[in-house]
Amino acid sequence: MHAGLMETIVAFGAGIVAGLGVAAPLGAVGILLLQEGMAWGYRAAAPAAAAVASVDAAYCILALVLGAAAAPAIAALGPWPALLGGAVLLVLGGLGLARTFKGAQASNGGKAPQAAGRTRRFLAFAALTAINPATLLYFIALTAGLGGRAGSLGQAAAFTAGVALASLAWQSGLVLAGGLFSGRLGSGASRWAGGVGHGSVVLLGLAALAAGVGGWHTP
Repeated sequence: MHAGLMETIVAFGAGIVAGLGVAAPLGAVGILLLQEGMAWGYRAAAPAAAAVASVDAAYCILALVLGAAAAPAIAALGPWPALLGGAVLLVLGGLGLARTFKGAQASNGGKAPQAAGRTRRFLAFAALTAINPATLLYFIALTAGLGGRAGSLGQAAAFTAGVALASLAWQSGLVLAGGLFSGRLGSGASRWAGGVGHGSVVLLGLAALAAGVGGWHTP
């Protein structure tokens, strides 16, 4: 096998591992993806998974292009990313809890809430993922450790493709799992699970705000 082709295949495999590494930890976005699948089903919630994977791929490209030079710029932002991210999580979790409560009322004779449009859902999850600088820092650290194995344009493209494919597969799996799980629940249990999921997002938002305030007071 040609050496260049072999290196491209290795870069693609490394990208898959990297994509799973950033996607697999179940944080706020993962919980929200599960909840979207439970609330609206796979087809309606799939754009949210695509949005997360798109941002992961975009941050991977930024890391490959900017490299370690971007890390000081992110660090210079201080506590603001954590504060902004925490505020967004609080809003999303609160809105989710309100929607769950309204859904309970609708089941008693009102009009059921409608799913957001696919474009709106895509943009919302893209923005939520983009405000987390930890993703970009993850890829900066990772690409710095590749030691030139993604040095050529073809290898960098293969690495990014691996990241995008792995992230999309994982995020889509979360949405699909939520949809399948929802189909096995009654309306009461589904609302209870939705309340737990959105409540967890609120708690994660509070934790992010606390970390941001702590960073603000740290000299």
